[in-house]
Amino acid sequence: MSKDLRSAIRGTGIGTIIGLAFGIATLNTIGFDRITGFEGLLLLSCSVFGGALYGSLIGSTGAFQRKPKAEAVKVAKAVA
Repeated sequence: MSKDLRSAIRGTGIGTIIGLAFGIATLNTIGFDRITGFEGLLLLSCSVFGGALYGSLIGSTGAFQRKPKAEAVKVAKAVA
């Protein structure tokens, strides 16, 4: 498995957790007495799906990548 794929999967997991938290917060704001169970489930699943997409996008571009120390030192020397 490549580093890019691993980072995208890690980002998807983090995005799913963030999306789930956002969906629950949205449901708490709207109130459970105003919506049906299907609408609540739909809102929650859409926010989880959106969080997963956003997390995979951010993860694949490098926000959640771990670089080896030797490579990080090379980059630091090149910048300095």
